[in-house]
Amino acid sequence: MSGGAFELRSVEKSYGPLRVLSGASARFEPGRAHVITGPSGAGKTTVLRLLAGLERTDAGEVSRPADARLGMTFQEDRLLDNLTATANVRLPHARLRGADLEAFLARERAALAAVGLPVDSRPVRELSGGQRRRVAILRCVLADADALLFDEPLKGMDEKTVEQLMDYVAPLLAGKTVFWVTHDPREKDLLPNSLLWTVRDGRIFPA
Repeated sequence: MSGGAFELRSVEKSYGPLRVLSGASARFEPGRAHVITGPSGAGKTTVLRLLAGLERTDAGEVSRPADARLGMTFQEDRLLDNLTATANVRLPHARLRGADLEAFLARERAALAAVGLPVDSRPVRELSGGQRRRVAILRCVLADADALLFDEPLKGMDEKTVEQLMDYVAPLLAGKTVFWVTHDPREKDLLPNSLLWTVRDGRIFPA
């Protein structure tokens, strides 16, 4: 990815009569983790979806590096329920063949074990909610992407599971542009080289 930054410039966004963003502007330094917090309904997810190109502004601009490769974890797991955990994690890598595929499969098995997930033939519909969440996070983290976006990724996980997961995930985020939406600003401490932002009153501010 080029050295360009993600930016919001005087962004306006409403849903019907509800104005969510009103003149929101921010420049997000590339190669850093950006933890975006704020009260429920303030517009955190809207900011994330705008940065990902999943929403369009009513006014203002959103810019991102032209060659940015994005990976995203949504609030919903968005897994294919009939596939195994390994098959779901492997979805962004469907073109791999031969030695490249074998190398990724070995990496994938190690990743699943590192975060306490089973490597077996069970479809993900039989996994617990916390296990499914970890599958979704690994699919994002192991994707061939240089900018990663996470929407409340740790929601519902207990402290021990979070610690085990982040021991594996955090080093993989170093040097990448990361957007991490959370209601808990303490999650900033889980991410290397991170900056904290707050969405409130229709705008986004460095915290």
